[in-house]
Amino acid sequence: MQKTLVLLLVSTALAACDKSNPAEVRTEGTSFPLRANWSATVAPVGSNTVGATLAVKQYFGFRMDAAITMTGGAATKGYQWRIFRGDCATSTPAANNTSPTGLLLFATVQSYPDIVADASGGGTSTPVIAGALDSLTVYSVRIRLAQTAQNWNGTSPVACGNLQRAGP
Repeated sequence: MQKTLVLLLVSTALAACDKSNPAEVRTEGTSFPLRANWSATVAPVGSNTVGATLAVKQYFGFRMDAAITMTGGAATKGYQWRIFRGDCATSTPAANNTSPTGLLLFATVQSYPDIVADASGGGTSTPVIAGALDSLTVYSVRIRLAQTAQNWNGTSPVACGNLQRAGP
């Protein structure tokens, strides 16, 4: 009787398994589900006139689609922008990559193509960034005039805005 019951349970379990639907394999970043939306309104710092809006779609799979639209820049000038750990009130760089405080660059410098202002002083950049922002950490987007030195620690921006997270 017990053997019959076990055989019945095993055959029922096997019948319930649908072998026509194997585990889905995702091979392209665009097929990952949206995890969160991040946004920032970037305001001029001091007497500067540069402003911007940033929208980031964060996907599972360590991928983010960013879109920044800048206004108020000087025509034909280049601007660098970066996402940093730390809000706009933070004005000192982190001592090192493991320091719990201070400004720390998110991702790599290559993740942030420069924005070149058009004749009206506006411009856009829409990179794909490898990484995932932590919902328990504060971030800001900072803009400065483009310089040959790519190693910017986030201090003295011409514009800054704190990132806000929303669900998918």
